[in-house]
Amino acid sequence: MKVDYVSDLHLDFHIRHDGNYGKWENKTHLFLEKLLPDIKGEVLAIAGDLSHYNVQSKWCLEYFSKQYEHVFFVLGNHDYYLISNGQRDKYKKKSKEREYELMGFIFPLTNVTMLSDFKTFTYKNLKFAGSTSWYPLTEFKDVNFFNTVSNDSRLINGMDIGNENYHEGLAYENMEEVDVLITHVPSILIDSHHKYGSSSCYLNELKQIKAKCNIFGHCHEQSIYDKAGVKFYINALGYPNEWINHMNPLEYSKEERQKFASGWNKIKSFEVK
Repeated sequence: MKVDYVSDLHLDFHIRHDGNYGKWENKTHLFLEKLLPDIKGEVLAIAGDLSHYNVQSKWCLEYFSKQYEHVFFVLGNHDYYLISNGQRDKYKKKSKEREYELMGFIFPLTNVTMLSDFKTFTYKNLKFAGSTSWYPLTEFKDVNFFNTVSNDSRLINGMDIGNENYHEGLAYENMEEVDVLITHVPSILIDSHHKYGSSSCYLNELKQIKAKCNIFGHCHEQSIYDKAGVKFYINALGYPNEWINHMNPLEYSKEERQKFASGWNKIKSFEVK
């Protein structure tokens, strides 16, 4: 089966709300259309961080539900953010309320599945499972980073991230072997962790990867890793013009940068047997 994958769409950074919902929705659809590969796979996996606004996340999932046989997604940390007083009032300062609302929005979409708590979903004889896979907050450096640097501590309300990590860990222990594991937070050390010299709040290392392949996001990187026979895929779109961080204009020509940007802003694919 051909699986398409992407993460960290951060749609409201690319298509900002200007007060006209109709135009906002149309612009969102046009943006998503440009992400589609020339030849689509059967399944699309989205590894979290769709938008800060559930209505835009709904438009995203509705659009992709018409493009793919099935869409699997997990929620990222930004999908729990309450970024304004209006949102905090609407969701009663409880980030989980955003999750519940989005689940209600997608209920009519019979070919869209939100994966959580590492529960297994079988599609065409392949087993999929996933969850946000929250990072641990057990060491001082991680707690300090969370409280002083990460926006999560300020914009995620009414959730105990350490507790979420603990309960997801129990669920993962009980998860059976699957073909495709989808998490938002990386499960292994990747180049981004080495580049920035830290993995605090950006890693939930799974000692045993109980899957043939693992799709994740959170770090704004696009790479493929192979570790102990398991394939790891990250295709994070990131914020507008994120690709520039990976193409020094002094080292690459304009044509090379344009080609790289075109490849960066695309959903990618791999085969699962």
